[in-house]
Amino acid sequence: MRNTDPKFRQFDSVRSANLDLGALTSTGNKRDNGSVGDGQFRAACQYSHFSSDDPIVYPGQPGRSHLHMFFGNTRTDAFTTTDSLVNRGGGTCNGFELNRSAYWTPALLDGRGNAIVPDKIILYYKTKQTGAVQRMPQGLKMVAGNTSSASFSVSKRLGWSCGKSGRSYSQSSTIPNNCGSDPVNAWIQFPSCWDGRNLDSADHRSHLRFVDEKSPCPGSHPVRLPQITILLYFPPGSTNGWHLSSDSSGVRGGSLHADWWGGWNDEAMDLWTNGCMKAARNCSFGQTGTARQLAKISPLQDYPGQNFIPLP
Repeated sequence: MRNTDPKFRQFDSVRSANLDLGALTSTGNKRDNGSVGDGQFRAACQYSHFSSDDPIVYPGQPGRSHLHMFFGNTRTDAFTTTDSLVNRGGGTCNGFELNRSAYWTPALLDGRGNAIVPDKIILYYKTKQTGAVQRMPQGLKMVAGNTSSASFSVSKRLGWSCGKSGRSYSQSSTIPNNCGSDPVNAWIQFPSCWDGRNLDSADHRSHLRFVDEKSPCPGSHPVRLPQITILLYFPPGSTNGWHLSSDSSGVRGGSLHADWWGGWNDEAMDLWTNGCMKAARNCSFGQTGTARQLAKISPLQDYPGQNFIPLP
């Protein structure tokens, strides 16, 4: 259950410091969409692979977890380390190997023996604290969302809905029954205040803190980071039988959550941190606020392949 498109592995074995930025970006494109008072950077991704590994919660224990959908680094597995993440593997997001960060969510299943692949995966990095925001530290690990089997209360941090990007409706804590001709979408938001010391913690959460985006970070977690939101857009139609691999209480989609492990190329991360975050520019799909734009994953920045993949 792996995305075999060869463009996602062109520089799979090239160490991050030796990557050719020119080969993984384009020039002469629109730098950004203007100033909006806050910093915004977006990237599009395709799925990389499905696996029951979880290198944050169960490091070194292959197959221990529920089934996950991975995107970003193509080699993420139970034995991933920060060094292997940064320096090995392809990349399935804008810029390819320039973003070897690992992103994963529980797999969405259709109840008929298939895993469901999103048409679009959008990474949304943003901040309203443009004067305070710092670049993401290499090797930072984060878990966000509801990892228990119980339901959750829908909020701007976590939920399901119907509709295209920017036009969502029918927000819910469970998978919508039917969105008609519109996509089924989900969002998971990560905290943006870091303690500045620990790249992980025992619960994979305590080293980070959620605060209102207009408020400063507290003294216990003083470092402002870009706030990451993962947006998933699944194909339209009936969702009868759909559930997450981590659901166990009969609440469809109630265990919605995601993991993030940072492995950006330093030069590429500096481009969008300085050109979009600190400069308070609105950057879409690989725009960096500079003359360089991270390479596209496809002409329409989407996934053009099969949405329903048989489970092994």
